[in-house]
Amino acid sequence: MKKKKLRLSIIGLLMGGCMFAQQSPVQLNVEASKQIATVPKLFNGTNIEDLNNQTNGGIFSQLLHGEAFEENIDVDFLNLKREDYSKIYVVLDERKIPHLITQSDIYHRISWNNLTEKYDFNSKDIYNSPRFREPHVISGWKFPGRFLTFDSLPGDIQKTMLEKINGNEQISKYWSKLVVGNPGYAYELVRNGKAYVGRQNQAISFTEGSGEVGLTNHGLYRMGIRFDKNKPYDGVLRIKADSLVSVYLSLRDEHGKVLAEKPYSLKGDGTYEKVEFELIPQNNTINGSFGISLKAPGKVELGFAFLQPGEWGRVKGYPIRKTFADALKKQGIKVFRYNGSMVDVGADTYLYRWKKMIGPIDERRVTLRSGFNLYATHSFGFIEMLQAAEAIGAVAIIGMSMDENYEDIRDFVEYVNGSIDTKWGALRASHGHPEPYNLKYIQVDNERLISRGYVECMKKFAEAAWEVDPEMTIMASLNIRRDRYKKGIPAYNLAAEMAGWFISKGKGDKLAWDPHYSGARNFADETEWFEEEMGIVLQRDLAEDYPGFKLNLHPMEENGSRCDWDRGLAHAHNWNTLQRYGDCFRMLGTANTFQPHGLHYMWDQGRIHYTADTIWFQPSAHIDEMMMKTWKPNVVQTTSSDKALDITAKVNDQKTEMTIYVANMSNEPRQAILNIRDFRFNPKAEVYTIGDCELTEYNTYENMNNVVFKPSKINVARKNAKYTFPKYSYTVITLKK
Repeated sequence: MKKKKLRLSIIGLLMGGCMFAQQSPVQLNVEASKQIATVPKLFNGTNIEDLNNQTNGGIFSQLLHGEAFEENIDVDFLNLKREDYSKIYVVLDERKIPHLITQSDIYHRISWNNLTEKYDFNSKDIYNSPRFREPHVISGWKFPGRFLTFDSLPGDIQKTMLEKINGNEQISKYWSKLVVGNPGYAYELVRNGKAYVGRQNQAISFTEGSGEVGLTNHGLYRMGIRFDKNKPYDGVLRIKADSLVSVYLSLRDEHGKVLAEKPYSLKGDGTYEKVEFELIPQNNTINGSFGISLKAPGKVELGFAFLQPGEWGRVKGYPIRKTFADALKKQGIKVFRYNGSMVDVGADTYLYRWKKMIGPIDERRVTLRSGFNLYATHSFGFIEMLQAAEAIGAVAIIGMSMDENYEDIRDFVEYVNGSIDTKWGALRASHGHPEPYNLKYIQVDNERLISRGYVECMKKFAEAAWEVDPEMTIMASLNIRRDRYKKGIPAYNLAAEMAGWFISKGKGDKLAWDPHYSGARNFADETEWFEEEMGIVLQRDLAEDYPGFKLNLHPMEENGSRCDWDRGLAHAHNWNTLQRYGDCFRMLGTANTFQPHGLHYMWDQGRIHYTADTIWFQPSAHIDEMMMKTWKPNVVQTTSSDKALDITAKVNDQKTEMTIYVANMSNEPRQAILNIRDFRFNPKAEVYTIGDCELTEYNTYENMNNVVFKPSKINVARKNAKYTFPKYSYTVITLKK
């Protein structure tokens, strides 16, 4: 992508000119003596929502994709574009007939399917699934709904699918055939009801001859795995065999050359043996793979594979990758929320229970979900999220299913916060974390509609949690849309009843509400809509009904559908506006954190992109970084004569520094007159500007600095300072005494 040259036009203190069609300069006023809000750094929060798309191959140390061999055959025969590879899977119905499912719209939900089945879906679900409003065309394949049924596919595709499903090369998606020499071989996806953690195992058979037979894994969506020379990589393999056999584990470069290899002998007693290994590559690669192979006749069944960097690449020995933790710290993240559609969008959502998310990662179950990555393991779960938050020094919010029972909620709080003298605190210590995690926020499910049942669940969570930790805050995930919570209607009455219950327990301050909100550029301009959706109107109304009560608002998802400068500018505009309303909120957050570059299902909204070899910020993440670099807690009064220029100003506690933030929301430069009252400053100012480009611009692998802040230094007059703000830009001006 061609790099845009930043056209920053600064019109000095005493001179200026108008090079564009603007009638008169915009009047920007700052009243430094009139404080309107105080804001904490907890306003800079973020989310992890998709278990395997943001974690495995990302912040979680697992470098492999398809770790449980649960995915069916690859879809390479569909000739998909790279960006569409993550959107289509092969699934089996109870007749062992293959169909195609798309992940491009997870909200067309699939009916319940029991995990104990050998197959993915019942045919009735496949043929009765709801249709999309408009068909989704993915690399030329038209999906009328979630499924393309087998009988609707071309004959040659049907033939290929059946050969792959039933032939001797049944290989789980994300794994590749490895054959050297001229051996006889067979690959089989074994669905006999005895799989290690899910529905199927991957069998490898070396039947005759000489050579090598095995599989390689090339990481997340086959993007390759980075290996650093002479640095150890360790892992775990769950594998079984019915006779003595040696399995070879290897690290390989982009050409398949072996960088490290070790043999491991199996007992062959028919149990799932646990092979723990360490491999040290003798060279570097950014497009490597992990190999599992046999070099003599034999047969093995693979149930789970895990590979991670040694402690050199992780934080505190946790399964958290240091480069990703460092990126979040650089972004200045102070609140880290783990919740989203994985709680309730899926056929096997009963597996989203905390007791199924603890213990050795190679012993946790697989969840079949109708959303995001179709097969998600719990190898990254609540505990790994708490460790990630600890690694970056952030407050953690853990979202739990509203179907957790009272005893399990109580046990969870004891596990994360109890002393080692308690049953569950002792178990936590045995899992390697003697000190309590000191979790303070539990969220009840995700984006529910308020109901009698939901209110009762909030009470259940509160009473169970308070048995162990009276300081635990229970957070509702209830979105607020226009007119949904008007005073006097049933939804408001339920909200008021819930607030009243917490107040009656002397715990009004332990109720929090998380209303998710829009990342559209015009959202903050619609005051009535904005105040409703952010929960401010509800907060005011409840304060009228319960004098002295203030609802804790923690809006933790600013949502968007894109990662480009449109999203960045909208985020800047929201940042400005939310700080002016700062006293209304306790925390704020933005969806969504990590995204493998060029690979997404429904929303291209990831704010930190990565490939196998590197990681970089999209514009909205740069906004966060700049906000934290220039952080000041005191918001002062500002006005603008033109809503196209959105201005917020903040000063530090010592009143020695002021930072002014101006978002130009228009598609043309805007000249302004800046007047700052009651703050004497040195005319020399630091300026950082991002934008001045088309809204579709973003940061690519080839040009990671396409849309970033550009620094400059200017002189600012104490009165009537003239400044021209570039089109579609965000400008940060810091003044010091």
